[in-house]
Amino acid sequence: MARRALFFAALLLLAFATSTRAQLQVGDELKMNLNGLLTGGYAGNYGDAIPSSHGLTFGGSAQLSGSYYNPNFLNFTATPYYNQSRADSSFQSLTDATGIDGTANFFTGSRFPGFASYHYDRNSTGTFGLIGTPSFTTVGNSQGFGIGWSALLPDWPTLSVSYSQGSGTGTLYGTNEESNSSTKTLNVHSTYQLAGWRLNGFYQYMNVSSTIPFFLSGEPGNDFYHSSGNDFGVNATHTLPWHGSVALGFNRSTYGDNSGSTVNELLGTSNYTTDQQTALVSFQPTIKLTLFTNEAYTDNLSGYLYQTIINGGGGVPVTAPSSGSDSFTLTSGATYTFTRNLYGMAQITYFDQSYFGSNYEGSFFLGTVGYGKRIFDTFTVTASVVESTNKFANNNLGFIANLNGFHHFGAWEVAGNFSYAQNVQTLLVTYTTSYYNYGANLHRRLGHGMQFTAAFNGNHSGFSQNAGTLNESESFSSSLALRRVAITANYNKYNGQSILTSSGIAPITVPGLPPEGLVLYNGEAYGAGIALTPIPRLTLSGNYAHATSNTLSATTPSFNKTEMFYSQLQYRLRQITVLAGYTKFSQGISASGILPSNQYSYFIGVTRSFNFF
Repeated sequence: MARRALFFAALLLLAFATSTRAQLQVGDELKMNLNGLLTGGYAGNYGDAIPSSHGLTFGGSAQLSGSYYNPNFLNFTATPYYNQSRADSSFQSLTDATGIDGTANFFTGSRFPGFASYHYDRNSTGTFGLIGTPSFTTVGNSQGFGIGWSALLPDWPTLSVSYSQGSGTGTLYGTNEESNSSTKTLNVHSTYQLAGWRLNGFYQYMNVSSTIPFFLSGEPGNDFYHSSGNDFGVNATHTLPWHGSVALGFNRSTYGDNSGSTVNELLGTSNYTTDQQTALVSFQPTIKLTLFTNEAYTDNLSGYLYQTIINGGGGVPVTAPSSGSDSFTLTSGATYTFTRNLYGMAQITYFDQSYFGSNYEGSFFLGTVGYGKRIFDTFTVTASVVESTNKFANNNLGFIANLNGFHHFGAWEVAGNFSYAQNVQTLLVTYTTSYYNYGANLHRRLGHGMQFTAAFNGNHSGFSQNAGTLNESESFSSSLALRRVAITANYNKYNGQSILTSSGIAPITVPGLPPEGLVLYNGEAYGAGIALTPIPRLTLSGNYAHATSNTLSATTPSFNKTEMFYSQLQYRLRQITVLAGYTKFSQGISASGILPSNQYSYFIGVTRSFNFF
């Protein structure tokens, strides 16, 4: 009885409480604003792997912002939330998540600005990466913080230092498979002007630890992976006569890692150090002519490929490539604008590389012609030819072509693109890549703010020397927006090879990777959504998503399926909104040996916005 009375009292507060819009001032210096959203209602959850529960529930979110003395001296923002889920909020969590995000900025606009940030999420929904479709859904906890400071004194080198660390754990929905990761990063950066040279220096320390579900790793138990390393470099730029410039750079990366499984314990370690040096010189003696020369050397080509994947944001590869390799390239060329719309480029590259126990020396020529004016008021084109020679293979001919189009057909807008490449040089000179990509877009304005849009895209790529490395994807999406109805639909399919990283599987972007960390994948996904506004202030919406995939690691195949349907009703009454929601979620991973898990939840209640001060 007491709980029920409390619930009705909260509803009366939501309905009749008034809001205050004044800013709160504490003393002479501290000023704050607080607004938020409070929710109360009745909710229930039931499913295959969870106990059934239902009852009264409360939740909310808030945003506190303010400053001390002066906003440039100290300003801050804190955003806590409690008991928020997809059914009754925009926090996009299947579970009742709770957490806080906060930031503070110090001495903004001064010569010594700084910042601090913190976040904490409990019982929140996350993802573990797949390619081309919605990723595996996880539920777990995460937290992290960051801090940084800068010194920006005139006529002195600038200095910026920042440190961040974060960690998270999650369980794949429908399984007892766990994934977790932690990251620590230190960054130092400095710039300086000296005798016409603009100098830059940086240092980065990174430490990554992760545990990966066994059905992707192929090892008994869960794979664990630890990596740490240092990356520092300097570069300098200077202007030259003839509207020219010179850029010089040096970078050193040192990384070490160890990996294994929770059953077999430590399985392997690897370490590498990579030095890379670059130089670029360019001139523009006339408005039409540009000349350029660049040179690059690395003493560990395998380590450079490994670092390329990390810098690309794909996560840290679980298996490092072998060492004992180096690369030197020297390129010279020119670009020339013949007319306003016609231009051309020619360049020749000399290379000398050693890897996989062999040395490769030779050159390749690249010629490009482009026409920027629309042909038949529709098309623009570019075309390139690549010819390479080395002591193992002569006269390897490659092509690159791009076609883009745009045209109005009455009220319809039609756009499209097509790209084709054959035997295009990669970072390793004995590997070439081939691809073709295409896309089309259709758009029509229907008047009074209504419109129709459809898009189709496809990508096909692979390394020419390696059968079975083809990666393919196709996607379609469409939307129709009318006065009171909006409809969306989408479809994706994909297949190919991927590399296992600390954040899931990611597309292969560089050749020569070891086979131990590769994962075969394929799958498709489709979905649709509708939103209705039958009368003012009333919104009805529903969304459905379905995804299936197959993955094959070194030894473990798995069929995976995720399905979700959720619907929502919102009716606004000034600052009060009546809410109702229903969610059905299902996920199964066959390699886990557990039947797919289904979960259902519903909610009905009210929410009210407040401006407390």
